[in-house]
Amino acid sequence: MLPFIRLVTVIIPFATIVPPECEFSAVRTSVPYVDRTCPRPLRFLFQVIFTKEVRPFRDLNNYTYLMDKKFKICFESAAIQTAYNKLLEHICLLCSSRPAFRTFQNLKDHMKKEHELQYCNLCVDNLKIFTGERRCYTRAQLALHKRKGDPEDRSHRGHPLCEFCDERYMDTDELYRHLRRDHLFCHFCDADGFHRYYRSLL
Repeated sequence: MLPFIRLVTVIIPFATIVPPECEFSAVRTSVPYVDRTCPRPLRFLFQVIFTKEVRPFRDLNNYTYLMDKKFKICFESAAIQTAYNKLLEHICLLCSSRPAFRTFQNLKDHMKKEHELQYCNLCVDNLKIFTGERRCYTRAQLALHKRKGDPEDRSHRGHPLCEFCDERYMDTDELYRHLRRDHLFCHFCDADGFHRYYRSLL
């Protein structure tokens, strides 16, 4: 459940509401990359309205709402809109009194300069999550994260390395696409189910 919003009503075509457990997801799918595909019902969100209580759409039709014009999201009250805005802030969790940074890049620069901590660029570029959900690492922790993953997160086992160009990729699927695109492979072995790759000639 969202830390600031108790309940959220998400309006989608031919449906009334999305269950409360989807509320955090509703913000994520509506904001960072303007991807309005809801992962649970697998439907496109034409209209997103955040309210204090879950109600049928017919009860919401006669209201005038506050609106985030950039992402076209509506809010029942200023308090709900403020809570939503807090999810989008770039805040240093180690400097509690410091105001939010204007951009994520500003926060990255601050973390590196003031705290000697870094974000994983592969995770930043590929994971559609809020700034507050992202992890910072020391230099040693970041190297371990890339090689083996995070000790407390068994679902992530590191970023695989291309042995030919010494570059890491987000996951094995991304590495596989890179190998098929940028390196050589034997078509005969590939047809037999043996995936063997070779250094490109260039």
